Amino acid sequence: MQHARPNRLRRAVAFVVLAALLGLVSLTLSQCTMVGDNLTGVGVSGVGPTSCVKQCNDLYSVLYNIEQKRHATDVEACQNLPQPYKADCLASEDARHTAAQTQLGNGKIDCQNNCHRQGSGSAG
Repeated sequence: MQHARPNRLRRAVAFVVLAALLGLVSLTLSQCTMVGDNLTGVGVSGVGPTSCVKQCNDLYSVLYNIEQKRHATDVEACQNLPQPYKADCLASEDARHTAAQTQLGNGKIDCQNNCHRQGSGSAG
């Protein structure tokens, strides 16, 4: 019977140790790590774009209804003014109401567009 040469034994032990170390390192580095939303730009809240758009629609529906009530109240107040001031008041209220509706419309569109942002980076 011939004994294993010490050189072969050392080489086999070194190979086993190296394989075990490589296995341990690969297991350690392959584990999932939670990162913040800021890193990926994608939220993990589970709220998708559809529910975000619904929230925008609901919010701006309420704001639109408030504006409509304010407009009706202001028009009624203008109706109670004497004739020379009534026309100016109604014209002024109509301009204010139109501007408010435009602002609400733009705000709703911005809100909905922000629902679809997937990342915070820029391409270019």
